[in-house]
Amino acid sequence: MQKIPWRSGETNFIRSLTATVDVDKLLAMEGGGKGRRPDGRVMELYSDICREAIALAQPAFAWAYHDLVAIEEDRLSLQGGKILTSRFLAAKLAPAQGILVMLATIGPRLEARVKEYQERGDALAAYLLDMAGSALVESVYYSGFQQLELEAAAAGLEATTPFGPGHSYWDNLADQEVIFSLVDTGSLGMMLTDTYLMLPRKSISGISGVGRGFTVAEYHCHYCHLRCTCPLSKARRAVTGK
Repeated sequence: MQKIPWRSGETNFIRSLTATVDVDKLLAMEGGGKGRRPDGRVMELYSDICREAIALAQPAFAWAYHDLVAIEEDRLSLQGGKILTSRFLAAKLAPAQGILVMLATIGPRLEARVKEYQERGDALAAYLLDMAGSALVESVYYSGFQQLELEAAAAGLEATTPFGPGHSYWDNLADQEVIFSLVDTGSLGMMLTDTYLMLPRKSISGISGVGRGFTVAEYHCHYCHLRCTCPLSKARRAVTGK
C-alpha cells in the first residue's frame, strides 16, 4: 500500500487557477466542429462574450482527501462515519485507499450578468454567456484535479477520473450534502439548497478514487446515459479529439 501524500480530512484551496474559454469551445458546445468560424458581427459577439466571461469569473477550487474505511456493495464508508451511496462507484473504486473530494466554482458574477441580459431581452447574449460559464467552471474543476493527479502520481498513486452526484451512474443527489460536509466550502461562498442545487449555479462537485489498479475510462462521460452527447462532452471531443 502506497503512502498517501495528503492529510485525511484537511481542506485545501487553489485560487491561482486560470479559467479559459474561447470561440472554438463555444462553437463546439453548440455542435459545430473545430475550425468553424462565424462571419462578421457574429464572430465579434462570440469573442466579446468569451472576454466578458473570463473577466467575470472568480475561479476557486477546494479539495480534501479522506481515507476509506470500507467499500461495500453499494456504498463507500469514510473515516468519521460518512457514507456515499452508489453501486457503480463501489465497483469502480474498489481498489481505492481513499477519495479526493473536490468543489469548483467561478462565483456569482457571471450568472448575475446573464440575468441582466435576460431582463434586457438579449436572449442570445444571455445564452452564450451562460454556456461560456459552464465551460469556464469545467476548466477550473479539471485544472484543479490535474494538479492533484500529478501529486498522486509523484507518490506512486493513481487518481480516477472524477465522478459527480446527479449523473445517471450516481443518482442519489442527497450525497451532495455529504460532499459539502467533507470540504469546508465557507470561503468559496458555495451552498446547497434544500433540493441539493449548488449555488452559485456555475459550480461543480465530485470525487476521485486514490489508489492503484483502477479500470475506469478517462472521462466520466463514458458512463453517463447521455453517452457523450451533452454540450460539454461534444466540446471536449471537438477541441481535444478525445
